[in-house]
Amino acid sequence: MPIAFPRRERPAAKVGPRLEISPLELKEYLVNEHGLSRLLMSTESWEPFAWKGNDLSAPLRALYAAEARGLLTRRGERAVDVAIADVAAEVNAYLTSFGKAPITENSILNNLRTASQYVAAAVGVAIIPDRRQMTVRFVDQYETDENIERYFNQMQAKLTKLGNQLHHAQACGFDVSHLLSDVQRKTNLVIAPAQTEVAA
Repeated sequence: MPIAFPRRERPAAKVGPRLEISPLELKEYLVNEHGLSRLLMSTESWEPFAWKGNDLSAPLRALYAAEARGLLTRRGERAVDVAIADVAAEVNAYLTSFGKAPITENSILNNLRTASQYVAAAVGVAIIPDRRQMTVRFVDQYETDENIERYFNQMQAKLTKLGNQLHHAQACGFDVSHLLSDVQRKTNLVIAPAQTEVAA
């Protein structure tokens, strides 16, 4: 009869904790060539995700190479698309210098996806590895504006209905605070009815 190995309900963490960093401090990191990767590499709570032994983890290595190829630079006001092939070339040159086997562009893409989850969890910024274009980019203000507008347009009708229900609950004195706190926990958004003016 096989032994009963221990299990737990909660899976192991896939990303580290959110870092307490102000937008002004983050801006200083973003003007440095390897700002994001250095931030994760130098933070003790992110060490298990950033390092593998005395070498960078595969996701951080891909992020570092993408930064070296211009991930955090701008062309005018727009972010630069970095070719996955260029990132793979950098990583593979490093690996082969140590006698290790090169890795595929798809592996680099997957590593960049993991790195994008790391930076989103750590500091809330978005990096988009794009399989169709085989590029990676830092999401700039223009793309952020377009994304917010597109997502809002997709949800506007439902949000209007939600607002009507919140006003109804407020008018009737129904306690829905437990639902609103659950939404905040799940989405990181605060939902509340807009204040309506009562005619005098």
